[in-house]
Amino acid sequence: MAPKFKARVLSTTKIIKNISIVSILLLSFFLVLFSKSDYILINSIKNFTSSFINPLTKVVSSPVRFISNINNEYIQFKNLKFENKILHEEIIRLKKWQTLAIQNTRENKVLKRLLNATDNNLKLIKTASLINRNQTFYSNMININAGYEDKIEKNMSAINERGLVGKVIETTSSNSRVLLVNDPNFTLSIKTVSDEIFSIVTGVGDKKQLVSKFIKNNNMPKVGDIVVTSGTAEVFPVDLLVGKISRVENNRFYVLPFVDFNNIDYLQIVTSK
Repeated sequence: MAPKFKARVLSTTKIIKNISIVSILLLSFFLVLFSKSDYILINSIKNFTSSFINPLTKVVSSPVRFISNINNEYIQFKNLKFENKILHEEIIRLKKWQTLAIQNTRENKVLKRLLNATDNNLKLIKTASLINRNQTFYSNMININAGYEDKIEKNMSAINERGLVGKVIETTSSNSRVLLVNDPNFTLSIKTVSDEIFSIVTGVGDKKQLVSKFIKNNNMPKVGDIVVTSGTAEVFPVDLLVGKISRVENNRFYVLPFVDFNNIDYLQIVTSK
């Protein structure tokens, strides 16, 4: 009995061994086959993605990118507009400062010339600025920002750095009215610097020149002669610059004033010492 049982055990063991070997071979085969199939499947998926999904994704995402780009450009435009507004405001501010600086420079130059123009024989009452003009066909006057509170009185002389401007004809507490030399109602006693020819002149209708009304001893001056106040009428201080002879004709002469009456900013009210 023993040998027979032993033969059966060996036979069973051999069968199990053969089955195990076959099972391992089949499993290996299936593993290789599955691995190959998985590789093919993955490649198929990749190819499908590259061929269809990626283009579709680009098409779908294109509007999004377009809108995003527009939004970015709008933000940049908005920023540029804001910066442009700031620069524009800065330019306006700088122009205001430039205008103010030019105005101050101009005023300083005028005031400096006025200071240098004040003669030692003159007593300075007040330096005043122009408020407005009061010009009509029959009169030529200006208003200044100084009055009797500044010790300004009627008939005081008004000068600037170029010469005689006019005389005070009316005052209030803080303002005065000045009749300009070129007014047709203005009468002035003058003399030539070179020959001391005395005469009386008055304004002309064009308000650009003065014309002689009386010439002492009928001595006619020459064109180009400089004329100043004579002081004989004791209304104006002596030797204030008036102008120069521009032409002589028909026993009268014309004087072109030195003062530019269209560009009066500041003037001085003076009297004789």
